[in-house]
Amino acid sequence: MTYDLFLGCVIPARLPFLEASARKVFQKLDIKLRDVNGFSCCPDPTGIEELSHDAWLVLGARNLSLCNKNGGVMSLCSGCVETLKGVNHHLHEHPEDLKRINEQLQKIGKKYDGTVSVHHFAQILYQNIEKVRKNVVKQLPGLKIAVHYGCHYLRPSEVIKWDDPFEPVTLDELVEALGAESIEYPYKMECCGNPVSKSDKNLSLLMLKKKLDAIKESGANCIVVVCPACYQQFDFSQREVNKQFNTTFELPIFYLSELVAIAFGFPTADLGLSFHSIKTSGLLESIQLSQ
Repeated sequence: MTYDLFLGCVIPARLPFLEASARKVFQKLDIKLRDVNGFSCCPDPTGIEELSHDAWLVLGARNLSLCNKNGGVMSLCSGCVETLKGVNHHLHEHPEDLKRINEQLQKIGKKYDGTVSVHHFAQILYQNIEKVRKNVVKQLPGLKIAVHYGCHYLRPSEVIKWDDPFEPVTLDELVEALGAESIEYPYKMECCGNPVSKSDKNLSLLMLKKKLDAIKESGANCIVVVCPACYQQFDFSQREVNKQFNTTFELPIFYLSELVAIAFGFPTADLGLSFHSIKTSGLLESIQLSQ
C-alpha cells in the first residue's frame, strides 16, 4: 500500500517528532508514504471556510489535485482530514461547484478530478489492526490510557463516515491491541478546549481542566491523542491549568503513532519524547519501557 502523506502545518512546523514516529510505524507495517511537493495548508477547517467558502474549496481542491494520479492521501492531522474530506464531499454533492472551482484552478495549471480518497492515519492503522498486533514486540500492560478522540476525528459524521461519532471504538481497540488498557472516563467525547483558546483563553483552560479532572479521577496514567491541536492543548497547557486553578496535573501525553512505535520496539530515545512538555520518562521507566 502507498499513500501520499499530507503533513499539514502544525506537525512539521512545531511537532516534527510526531512525524518521525509515524514514519517508523508505517515503514514497519510495509505501508509506503509518498512525499508530495507543493502541499499547502489544508486549509484549517475552523478558519478560512468561515471567511470564504470558495477560497476553502479552491485551496483544498488544489491540494487534492496534486494526488490525482495516486488515488489516496493520508494525514496525521484530524483537522486536515476533515478539510480534505469536506472539500471532497461538497464537490461530489455539487458537481457545478467542481466545474467552477476547476475554472479557478486552471489559472495555475491545475485540475482536480474528484477521485482522491482521504484517510486519517489512525484509520489506516485500524484497518490493519491484525498487522499491528503481529508487529508488537513490547506489550504495554502498565499503561492505563485515557483515549481522547477529539472533534475533527469523528465529525461531521456525514463527511468523515468513520467510526460512531457518539460511541467510537477504533482508538480504544488500537490501544488494547498494543497490550495497554483503555480507561473509560466522564466527558470522554467533549472538546479539549483548543479551538476556544484564541477567543477565550480562560474558557479554554476551564474546558481542559474539566477533562483532566475526569481523567485523573478515572485512574488513567496517561492520555493518547490523534490531533496536533489536541496534543498541544493537553501537553502545553497543563501547567497553565495548574497555575490558574492551583492544581497539580502532570499527565503524560502520547500521540498514537508514538505508542505504536514503542510497542513495535523502537527505542524511546529515537522518538523525540524528550520534546514533550509533560515528560513521559518517569511513567515509561516505572513500567520498564524506557530505553
